[in-house]
Parts: sequence; C-alpha cells; structure tokens
Amino acid sequence: MEHFEKFESYIPFDLTDPKNFMIACAVLFGIIVFRYFLMAGAFWLTFYRFRPLRFNQRQIYAKLPDTKIQLYEIKWSVVTGIFFTLSAMVMGLMWQMGWTKIYLNFNEYGFWYLIPSLLILSLVHDFYFYGTHRFLHHSWAYKRFHSVHHNSLTPSPWASFSFHPVEGLIQAAALPLLVLFIPLHPVMILIYLTFMTLSGITNHLGFEILPKGSESGLGKWLVSGVHHTQHHRYYRYNYGLFYTFWDRIFKTEHPKFPEEFRQVFEKKSV
Repeated sequence: MEHFEKFESYIPFDLTDPKNFMIACAVLFGIIVFRYFLMAGAFWLTFYRFRPLRFNQRQIYAKLPDTKIQLYEIKWSVVTGIFFTLSAMVMGLMWQMGWTKIYLNFNEYGFWYLIPSLLILSLVHDFYFYGTHRFLHHSWAYKRFHSVHHNSLTPSPWASFSFHPVEGLIQAAALPLLVLFIPLHPVMILIYLTFMTLSGITNHLGFEILPKGSESGLGKWLVSGVHHTQHHRYYRYNYGLFYTFWDRIFKTEHPKFPEEFRQVFEKKSV
C-alpha cells in the first residue's frame, strides 16, 4: 500500500527540468497511443473481425464503417493523443508544484471516499463535456472543429478520440481543471482514465453492449451505443459523455431513443 502513497511511484523525476519534461512527454505519448490501439483494437477484433454470432443482433448500423473511415479515425485519434499527453504532463507539473487537490495518503479522506470521488469527478466532467459539446455544435465551431468527429457518420471503435486539435485541446483540458477543485487520489485518476477510454470505445463501437430491455433501465441513465449513435445520426441530440440526464434536463435527448434501442434487438440478425 505504501507504494501507492509515494509521489515517486507516479512521477519519478523533476518535471520542471525541461529535459525531463520532454522525455516524459515522449514516453507518455507512446503509452497513450499503445493503450488506444490495445483497447480499441481488442474491441475491433472481437466485434469486427472475429464477430461471434451472438453479437450480430446487437449491430446498430445497417453497414459497418469501411477501412477508409477507420483509418481516418485512427489518424485523428493519434493526433489527439498529443493533446492528452500535454494534458497529463501539465497536470503532473501542477501536482508537483502543489497547485492541485491530488493527495497521496489514503487516510487523508478515507477509503470510503475513493468510489464517491470517481462519481463526483464523472458528474462534473459530464457537465463540462455537455457544455463544451453544445458549443462545438454551434455552426461556427462545428464547421471549423467538430465536423472532424462527425465525418464518422457511422463511427467505429477507432473514433473514440477522433477530434480536431482544437476539440482535442478542449477535452484534454477537463481533467487538469477539475483536479484544481476535486480531491482525487492518483490511483482513482488512473482508473478514471481507463473508464473514459472504455466508454469512448463502446459508445462508438457500432454495437449495443447494454442488455436487451435497458432502454428503461441502465440505458435511461447511461450513454450507450444507440444513444451516441443517434448523436452522430441526428446531430442536435444526445450530447452527454457518460450520463443521459443533462440531455433530459436541457431537453436535448432524442425522443425516439427507447424505440430505436428496442429496434436493435427486434431486427433480424445482420
């Protein structure tokens, strides 16, 4: 347990040294890109290449995206990896300088706080994402930035981080901003980053992973494949990142979500 309560376990050298900073950037970028290919690739192999028969009825699109659009998504996701790297490095530097609420001693807030801290972070981050996402759909910002992501009309798991650099910067800025106000243990931050990646992949997968009948259960509260597919299809609906309630509060949830969710399971196998 002591290992997880040491600063050196996460940042083993002084980030204020320019040489160290650049080396750390290069290493971290490699890790982020490797994790992207590992996680998105695992879902791609399972659902697009091997594709067990039991997943056929869960396919949302009539036709899965072709190789051209998948390569397009990979290109922009790797570019976004640069901004995620800079975000993590800035956050690490801020932590080293004592500017954040990141803490090391588990007893400082107690073990009971670990899971609630993830919930608090996800709720605040979801609101940040909802607001910035709505901004990116204004015609001026959409044409210049957000259209890169929406060029994937039927996205693949590779589209999870397929953003224009400006959008990548906006989304990468969220965590460094939030750790200024929300106490978080670095272990929880690492878990959250993994959860974010999984969420981004499954929401763009082209297959619904929630159980049949979830339109009135989990799907009523959590963004799912069908929910986010509607955003790509209809543009002006379903802006949430993890949760659906901001869309309901601000009346931007597509009214046919339950119906289209059920249709995925009612259609004949693809």
